[in-house]
Amino acid sequence: MTENFGLKIKELGLTSKLFEGFFGLEQEEHRVMADGRISRYPYPEKFGSRINHPYLQSNFTDSMLELITEPTKGSREAVKNLKMLQQIVNAELHDDERIWPLSMPPQLEEDDEEFIHQDFHREWYREYRDYMEQKYGAESEIIVGSHINFSINDTLIYQLYQADNGDDFKSVAELRNHIYFKLSQSFVRYRWLFTYLYGASPITENKLSHLPADLELPVRSIRCSSLGYANRENETITYNSLNEQIDQLKQSLADGTFCSLQEFYGPVRLKGSLPNDLDEMLEEGVTYLEFRAFDLDPFSRAGVSDDTLDFLELFMGYCLVADVPENLSQELIQAADKNDEVALQNPKEQPAWLMDEATKLLDKLSDFVAEYDAPKKYNFAIEIARKRVNNPALTISGQLLNRIEDDSLESFGLKIANDRYQKLHALELPIQVISDEYSVVAQELIKAAILLGIRVKLFNGIKLTYDNRHEWFDNNPRIEFPNGARDYLLKMFPELNK
Repeated sequence: MTENFGLKIKELGLTSKLFEGFFGLEQEEHRVMADGRISRYPYPEKFGSRINHPYLQSNFTDSMLELITEPTKGSREAVKNLKMLQQIVNAELHDDERIWPLSMPPQLEEDDEEFIHQDFHREWYREYRDYMEQKYGAESEIIVGSHINFSINDTLIYQLYQADNGDDFKSVAELRNHIYFKLSQSFVRYRWLFTYLYGASPITENKLSHLPADLELPVRSIRCSSLGYANRENETITYNSLNEQIDQLKQSLADGTFCSLQEFYGPVRLKGSLPNDLDEMLEEGVTYLEFRAFDLDPFSRAGVSDDTLDFLELFMGYCLVADVPENLSQELIQAADKNDEVALQNPKEQPAWLMDEATKLLDKLSDFVAEYDAPKKYNFAIEIARKRVNNPALTISGQLLNRIEDDSLESFGLKIANDRYQKLHALELPIQVISDEYSVVAQELIKAAILLGIRVKLFNGIKLTYDNRHEWFDNNPRIEFPNGARDYLLKMFPELNK
């Protein structure tokens, strides 16, 4: 069945499940002052402990936030979850603080660099952080982006396994590994297209020591090139096979090339149910993919758009049923060079081969939508991609070109940052984006839970979980908070006070 997934999916009546994948978003973004300098304010106390907070974290420096959403079905809900966190974060900013909307950080003065080095209070993470700073440099480590976690609908995988009857796959885990690694290879092969469509880091506000002297800016995406968010050239991990990749990762850890699996900066990571356990992932099966090759989109209020996620999900569904090319190994060898050619090109231009290859893929995606009766939103995502392929000026980096002033995007970045701050501050409800479904009391409860680090599941109701304790509420709970929702939850979950 390994080359007949599409046929089997049709026979089983599972075509709709191809378009019911789950997304979880991890978005990095900088707190800055209203003048564009890195924020000097400490990490907000209301965000709770970062030791195990499920939604609000910091990264290389305390001013570099990381917002993490619950996995949810479909692009709309995923972006909605991110907007929910962004409103909560925005409400806790100081009056002169903003969120920087670009992947490349704002201009750093000498005292900013010293502040970034010192501004770190996750002591349990300091050894790794200092190692990364010494190896890659702070200027590279504070480049930010969107990490998109994606999983195939479990029903699809389980029913495919049952239909296989053990002929090709001895276990569900083996099928999972086959499917997810095939999808990861497909993304690596076509990473150049995602960089072309969604790359958004054409210039840098700072002198990056590792940039070649002859590199002409602007380019399409510094971050998504080998000069940006990438491992050293001689430390590259390949995508030839899952077993080979796992062996390479183990060897890199054993010989000290990597100090942690987190140091693997490939465009897509395969993830199991236990973090940093490769053997468990191989034995129990890959559970999702983490795509790491997406710049922040400054033209989308959330930093990532619905149509971007729709295009990725459509591409995943197509690659699941498509045949693997006979020259797969050759394509994988060429993948990094093709991506670099696109990433380091002027955003107004295209490689000679891009129009033809992109159009062929988009035509196949259109045929896939028709054959598998996909929802209309995927045609919309294809149409956006076609327009950008036909006109580079419509790509995100192409649009950014007109915003560059004196070799800088600072004015544009601050305008976007101020506009978003003011719009979010003007919202009258605690969590505006869910106000059609949840009452004000429910919104206050959800907001307080998120700030405290209580896990929140929304399902036309509310499930709160902390330390294996669960509490359920409907979307219009008949409760009162005489001392506020935070106090109410601290009494409900006394474990939070430990």
